[in-house]
Amino acid sequence: MKLSKSTIFETIAGSIAIAIVILLTALPAVTETPTRNVGVSDGLAVIRSSMFRFGMDHGATFEFTEDANLVEQLTARSRQDGTTDVQDGNADDLFFGPYLEAIPANAENGLSTVRVMPADIFEPVLNGSAGWVFVPATGRIYPDLPGDDARGVSYATY
Repeated sequence: MKLSKSTIFETIAGSIAIAIVILLTALPAVTETPTRNVGVSDGLAVIRSSMFRFGMDHGATFEFTEDANLVEQLTARSRQDGTTDVQDGNADDLFFGPYLEAIPANAENGLSTVRVMPADIFEPVLNGSAGWVFVPATGRIYPDLPGDDARGVSYATY
């Protein structure tokens, strides 16, 4: 069976037309969708996974508390009870960690500090004064960013 030049031309033209329709259909979805703040989400994921690892190493019942130094516990070596201090110049009993080299900077405000909420507060107060906000009552950490991201999603829900 021999194809004529017009049949080949019609096939190529039809394929190009279908490709153009697909491209024009997908293009608005790509150009109109605001990008999410991947840097903030990634930093938050790093901290949360480090907190999880710390909790696993220090017993399922261990919880970070208001007076515990969250940053030190994640970035220094620690004992089974979660303490990080070197006693009498001897650090031989610090078997766990560190879980982070440093607290990652919040990609939106550039801060790598952690603000700890009082023990009786269950919701974070986000005011932008730190990189992250830790709520001991719930054990959760949030980006310290008031308002919404480019998608209209509240940073409090990250």
